[in-house]
Amino acid sequence: MKTTQLTKNDVEGARGEIFHMIIFAMAWVMIGEYALDFRDHVLAALMVLAAVVVLALYSIKLFDLEDSLPDVIPGIVRLERKQKRRASLYATIFILEGVAIMATWIILIRSGHENWVVPGFAAVAGLHFFPLARVIRVDSYYFLGTWICLLAVAGYLLVNSGQMPDYDSNALIAYGCAAGAVVDGIWIALKTNRRARQV
Repeated sequence: MKTTQLTKNDVEGARGEIFHMIIFAMAWVMIGEYALDFRDHVLAALMVLAAVVVLALYSIKLFDLEDSLPDVIPGIVRLERKQKRRASLYATIFILEGVAIMATWIILIRSGHENWVVPGFAAVAGLHFFPLARVIRVDSYYFLGTWICLLAVAGYLLVNSGQMPDYDSNALIAYGCAAGAVVDGIWIALKTNRRARQV
């Protein structure tokens, strides 16, 4: 999304990334509530859910915006080959993330380190945002990836040093990841909205 004029492809990409953040946030909410054993009476989950609903409603509005925009900017050749390559790299990143999560889970469980599973998953999830940011040109993913990796390291250190029980550390990581995803989704929405006003 580097051009000054917004196109249908830009809006479609933004909508896809907002959806990605919604799914990511909800997955971490489930992990967080499991870790807390619902001791927070689902209050944190409801806050994230409210933010996710707002993001979802905004992404629905993007369909109307998309209909009013050109497919491409006149005078710029459509770069289908680059788009296909990007889509292929995008899929490859998610496949590798899935393999890394499965490998992390198997290795940690088999080695008796069940308490490191959530920090391990967070580290993998955080790391996947770095190549993803480069492939789809969403700069905020660098910040999100850094945030999630820092949460993973902090959670690991808190558990390993005995300063926090596993379940509290896991909840901290999970809700930190969910909050990061919601903030990033809001950032993508605001950025798209700002560009739409320039049309």
